[in-house]
Amino acid sequence: MHRKIALVASAIAGSAAAVALLHYWGRLRQTPELTEESRLSGIRGRWVQAGPYRMFARTAIPTDATATNGFAACPPVILVHGLVVSSRYMEPLALALARWFPVFAPDLPGFGESALCGRWLDLPGLADALHLWLVATGLRPAVLVGNSFGCQILTELAARHPGDVKALVLQGPTADRRARHLSVQIWRALVNGRRERPHSPAAPGRIDYAKAGLLRALATMRIMIRDRIENRLPLVRAPVLVVCGSRDPVSPREWAIEVTARLRCAQLVIIDGGTHTLNYVYPQSLALAIRQFVDALPGEPSGRMEQP
Repeated sequence: MHRKIALVASAIAGSAAAVALLHYWGRLRQTPELTEESRLSGIRGRWVQAGPYRMFARTAIPTDATATNGFAACPPVILVHGLVVSSRYMEPLALALARWFPVFAPDLPGFGESALCGRWLDLPGLADALHLWLVATGLRPAVLVGNSFGCQILTELAARHPGDVKALVLQGPTADRRARHLSVQIWRALVNGRRERPHSPAAPGRIDYAKAGLLRALATMRIMIRDRIENRLPLVRAPVLVVCGSRDPVSPREWAIEVTARLRCAQLVIIDGGTHTLNYVYPQSLALAIRQFVDALPGEPSGRMEQP
């Protein structure tokens, strides 16, 4: 009798927990595209029809007229988000870079605010969607910055649409070919999360996972694991900056060195103490590395204007 009561109580508790989780998940899905804090910091939203996709992007551009004129000769910097998340967690880096460059961070179709109903895109599909967005916005060729899975998308873009790319920044590129197992990647991500506390991007990440949905998340993880980015790296013609955090367990130093060696024209910067999500946790250090890289590109003016 007591056992039956216990089983019934457990079933009721489990059902209540599931209902609470679904309610919480639904609330996350209703999170607005921009928070008031983001708007006050200078982040703006922009919708663009890119081929069949209606895509949302965050922008960070100084509103001062004199400052805006100073950006005329600067290449646009495009930030490409990582696995399942969106441009939401790119905001700290966008604000740091906007001292020197006009910055744009799109949500790829199926992620963040760029809804994609009923299906998901493979890696070539995501790269082609980014290409369509670059064409629609007139921002190509651009300096493109990717974090984690975003690096896989960017190398696919560079191979398929080289005219879109002025230069690439690959920060924490995935997936380390010596650790292409989902269980290993999940463990590394958990270790990284502990190292990034208390400034971890877990809170915006939960919003983005809720918006993407479980099936899309699992499908994208499968794409990440199956992709062989190392075979595509020699096809990239543009200059590349590879950036690695010295404490990044997801994309460790040894893998970053190999990625750099496989590229035609690349340099490696290791940020001491950095973890995997440099764009969120160490945005100033990453922004400075990007600025120095862009300043050294052929034809780029040195001594860019500092914002006060």
